[in-house]
Amino acid sequence: MVSGYVPTDTPDKLSDIRSSHILIVFGASWCPKCTEELPEIAKNYDQWKKQGVEVIYISLDEDKEGHSSFTKPFPFMSMCDYKKWDSEIVNDYYVFATPTMYLLDSQRKILLRPNSVKQMDAWVDWYLVQGNKQSSMNETK
Repeated sequence: MVSGYVPTDTPDKLSDIRSSHILIVFGASWCPKCTEELPEIAKNYDQWKKQGVEVIYISLDEDKEGHSSFTKPFPFMSMCDYKKWDSEIVNDYYVFATPTMYLLDSQRKILLRPNSVKQMDAWVDWYLVQGNKQSSMNETK
């Protein structure tokens, strides 16, 4: 685990996390784009957390040392079962590339699949900072 989280504080399931939104990020230390995106997520983490967005990094690494050294500077939760593409959560979320991000709402349903940190930050700004409401597909006019 990374700074701010000790193994005893790590939640067993997503519903244990007390946050209105969760950004799940799938990546790996060997992924070139992840080495660009994850530090950007770390830069935005404090602002996002203030807006109720928790970040959880799920690593597809197979090597403990590689995972540990890559995630050490990140202020958010990091988990790895060292099974790479055979990980249960990787299969549950149909991850086939890294990085892959999913934003979950308070009901832990997928709300958005951001393609970049920029898109995620724009969403936080538009919906959470500025307070714009999301329109429901079920709303009638």
